[in-house]
Amino acid sequence: MAHILISDDDAGILKLMATILSKAGHEVVTCSSGLETLRKLGVQPEDPSVELPDLLILDIMMPKSDGYTVGTVIRNHLRTRGLPILVVSALREMSRLFTATVQVDGFLSKPFSPEELIAEAAAIFEKHKGQV
Repeated sequence: MAHILISDDDAGILKLMATILSKAGHEVVTCSSGLETLRKLGVQPEDPSVELPDLLILDIMMPKSDGYTVGTVIRNHLRTRGLPILVVSALREMSRLFTATVQVDGFLSKPFSPEELIAEAAAIFEKHKGQV
């Protein structure tokens, strides 16, 4: 079982992803903005006592700091730079930009099937086995 933080401003998508991943046996925590994501990761404000998740699932278009900004902050922060990130977005054309500049571990286009979400998360866990 992995600990997953999901960040998406769409309440329906957030609930759907949380349900899918919870039923797959994972512990899921959710947030609905970029700033809330950074707070829950102990990045802004700085809080080294915060336990990091095994995976961050991140939407691109969010209020109060978009996914690109959040991903960049995470990659530039010493404590979170190795955190696995899966971007889930309707903006397919952003996949190359995120993979190259933010160095995300995966990109899943909306809409997605439950099987695709579970498989992508599993692939990232396998890639990072022993690192998290």
